[in-house]
Amino acid sequence: MYEKEETKLNDFRERLEQVPLPIEKADAAIMQGLERAKRDKMQTRAKRKRTFWSLAVAALLMLTVVTTIRVSPTFANAVASIPGMETFVELIQDDKGLTAIFENDYYQPIGESQTIGHTTMTIDGVVLDESGMDIFYTIESPAEMDDIIINTPVLKNQQQELDSASISYSSPVPEEESPKIYTDILKYTFEDSMNFEDLSFTLELETILNGDLFDFSIPFVVPENVKPSVVYDMNKEVEVEGQKFTIEDVTIHPLRVGIKISFDPANTKKILQFEDMRLEDDNGEIWSSISNGISATGDIEDGEMLYYIQSNYFEKPKQLYLRINKIQAVDKEDAYFLVDTDQNLLVHSPKDGKLALTKSSRTGFEMTLKLDSENEHTYGIDRNITDTTGAPIEMRYSGISSGYEDRQIIDIGIEDTGYLNPVKVELFSYPNYINSNLKIELPKK
Repeated sequence: MYEKEETKLNDFRERLEQVPLPIEKADAAIMQGLERAKRDKMQTRAKRKRTFWSLAVAALLMLTVVTTIRVSPTFANAVASIPGMETFVELIQDDKGLTAIFENDYYQPIGESQTIGHTTMTIDGVVLDESGMDIFYTIESPAEMDDIIINTPVLKNQQQELDSASISYSSPVPEEESPKIYTDILKYTFEDSMNFEDLSFTLELETILNGDLFDFSIPFVVPENVKPSVVYDMNKEVEVEGQKFTIEDVTIHPLRVGIKISFDPANTKKILQFEDMRLEDDNGEIWSSISNGISATGDIEDGEMLYYIQSNYFEKPKQLYLRINKIQAVDKEDAYFLVDTDQNLLVHSPKDGKLALTKSSRTGFEMTLKLDSENEHTYGIDRNITDTTGAPIEMRYSGISSGYEDRQIIDIGIEDTGYLNPVKVELFSYPNYINSNLKIELPKK
């Protein structure tokens, strides 16, 4: 099933070995990409009718530098008081909103398990608010888990239908120190804010461990209902380099802050990413974009997006400001590129000439992206892929390298279902920027 992807990733690795990179870092990154490609597709799933964006989306080959964050004594004590929670510290310590949830006792232990054969899955605990649910879970096996595949999870409520805009979870890698134990957080984001009359849920999780199928189904009850969200009605129109958009509202949930933005249809440019969007209080304390998981939901073609940043729900500042400083935007006619995979030809791309086609076939194509030396581009560039009739094309994988000599290598695999060329790829991101220094005051509560 994954032979083609593995071949492409191996080819990519061989090219990297020909340049003077710190090769041990390249090896580690590519092997991580291979392991992920062997498992399920990217860890985020979304409904087709809505677009789900993740800062980490489709970056199987991303060479990253991982930094650690000092753990506060309050957070350390809160985690230490919950049995088994120490294994989750690495997954949550870089999110200020999540650490505050533990410091303020908003995490709710569950402890429900199911054993199939000799393998046990446990729902350790949850965080539930009106925007979604984070589910902390553990899988324990009597044998070392050399290979894990997590198929799309399903969350059900006893009385209400859950309409999820997105589900985010990790590409599984067993614990090196504990290869018989796997821990992760399933992050559900509801399509609309929800309140629950019945807090009885069931999590269904199909898991393949070392080739064996385990179809877990675990009912559980959340002890306490959600805390109410705080809504700031804004309706604030702003203009940056001739491009207008409106901050409709800012909603602060315990798990995340949602910022709803609508775009003026008369804009000449398409805004792709708000790279630097953050909340800042009167003391300069910053809550920035969510760096691992949800970045935005909605469809920019509909003129409205809901962006997410880390939550400051448990803080009580005198004043809050929304700051926006770095915006990716391209002329609307440059918001896509076209590749004829039969003729190995880049038919259309942004006029700045940064994109170049290396090679293509019916099952994918490789490109290079030229970078400005002062800018670091850390996003995959692809979004929806369609053929010349507008029919959607399924993407098998997407990879992007880190920059070397001001260039990145892009590798995209697609399904050959008899599509008609040229292939159209809408840009998810692109290293072209408009300058802003927006500081928008939120109403006092």
